[in-house]
Amino acid sequence: MKRNLLVLGFVVALALNAGAQTYIDFSGMPFASVPTPMANHPAAVSNLFWDNFLYVTPGMWHGAGPGFWVDPTTQHNTVLFIGGPWQSVAQGSIVMRVQQPPNVSTFQPVSITLSSGWIPNGVVVTAYANSRLVGTLTWNLTTTPAIHQFPATWTNITQLVFTADPSVANAVHPQPGSMVIYNFLLIER
Repeated sequence: MKRNLLVLGFVVALALNAGAQTYIDFSGMPFASVPTPMANHPAAVSNLFWDNFLYVTPGMWHGAGPGFWVDPTTQHNTVLFIGGPWQSVAQGSIVMRVQQPPNVSTFQPVSITLSSGWIPNGVVVTAYANSRLVGTLTWNLTTTPAIHQFPATWTNITQLVFTADPSVANAVHPQPGSMVIYNFLLIER
């Protein structure tokens, strides 16, 4: 009996600690026919900010590369991106900023759907918890959107930094790297 109560208590504690999963896409963003700075516009999570990202609606933008997928059912799926010919610095970050207690102060990234915007390249992802390095990983991106999973050990994160590597297919004239975000799944802590 004591063992069952102990197991039940453990399960309840895990459930209370787990937090709810939050799915973020950019369907609620205004349509944009040209790349527009996010300007710290919070999307879906009131304390989550997107620093140095641009947003655009690919079906409306003539400069979109092959990695800017257009949803055939809507023609207007707004996405975020960094890099390519539109930014000299292909680095952006997702930051959790607490404005008023008792708001959520950390998150656990679960997955993200990404592609490169114009040509295949890599992206380095670095996770921080209150300025302390948690980990770094590298994903190879193509112009086809794909779901990427974050390590399960990346809990209580306050910032994710994405750095798109330049494509070195032509070593003499490397092209700028890019990254397009379609959606992001996280757990608020």
